Amino acid sequence: MSLNPDVQARVHAEIDAIIGNDALLSMHHRIQLPFTEATILETQRLGDVVPLGVPHAVTEDVYFRDYFIPKGTMIIPNLYSVHMNPELWPEPEKFKPERFLDSDGNIDQKELIPFSVGKRQCLGEGMAKMELFLYFTSMMQHFNFKPAPGYPAPNTKGLLGFTNAPEPFHILVRKRNAK
Repeated sequence: MSLNPDVQARVHAEIDAIIGNDALLSMHHRIQLPFTEATILETQRLGDVVPLGVPHAVTEDVYFRDYFIPKGTMIIPNLYSVHMNPELWPEPEKFKPERFLDSDGNIDQKELIPFSVGKRQCLGEGMAKMELFLYFTSMMQHFNFKPAPGYPAPNTKGLLGFTNAPEPFHILVRKRNAK
């Protein structure tokens, strides 16, 4: 949010209009906060915590894009390639939560697969989505995030390993409505 003050302002405005800054947040608010939800989805797309999926074995012979993959071959899904595909996401390197809203302002998840797909997708997806919504929305309800003066802006590329972790960074966090 410190890198996207315009998005942060829209999230703050939506939260203020629906919940206010003193009311207790609940999962019932999720459907009422489509721009906030779209912002979380765009963060998941660009953040890609697990850019490579869990290895799978092909259960039958498959032809995929002119390649023959024999039954039993181990494959590793590249979720990052889906999330950064310009055919699916115009200007994929840009942070644009609007891409997850349809023409009526409702959520449209499209090709987002941060928890993988199929039988082997993350069993904790439902709980993770709930926790992410409650944590992010609560933080945005109460705080404002800005770049820390005298420090470089946070690097959004991360440190790639089995997971994609953020590099150390400095930001300024202030309680909202504080002088």
